[in-house]
Amino acid sequence: MKVFLDANIFFAGARSPRGGSGFILELAKKKKLEIVTVNHALLEAEQNILKKLGLPYLNRHYQNVLEIKPKIQSIKFVTLGEIAKFKKVIPKKDIPILLGAILSKSQFLVTLDRKHFLGNEKLKRIKLPFKILNHW
Repeated sequence: MKVFLDANIFFAGARSPRGGSGFILELAKKKKLEIVTVNHALLEAEQNILKKLGLPYLNRHYQNVLEIKPKIQSIKFVTLGEIAKFKKVIPKKDIPILLGAILSKSQFLVTLDRKHFLGNEKLKRIKLPFKILNHW
């Protein structure tokens, strides 16, 4: 099963390995899930972990990524038209996440972002090729 992860799942998994996000990462380590993300998400997770949690948690994050070996979905050939389509739906910083999930053909996008993804009424009106979840 192909699952696209937002940065906040990597952050929460590094902070609390026994929580819901940690559980998703453990399933991925056991090859029960195929994890996909974008460089944007990994960089955001890295910056937030270092800033908010510190170096020991950043090391845990790196270990998680090494064990999971997520597929990195390229979004460099996305057109301006594709980007513009979502500018009125989600904040600019979240467009790479949405486009990465679409291009990866993932079955699920897992995020903890209630405001911009889970509770976003405009986004709910778009027929997306995946379900958006906040837990597994």
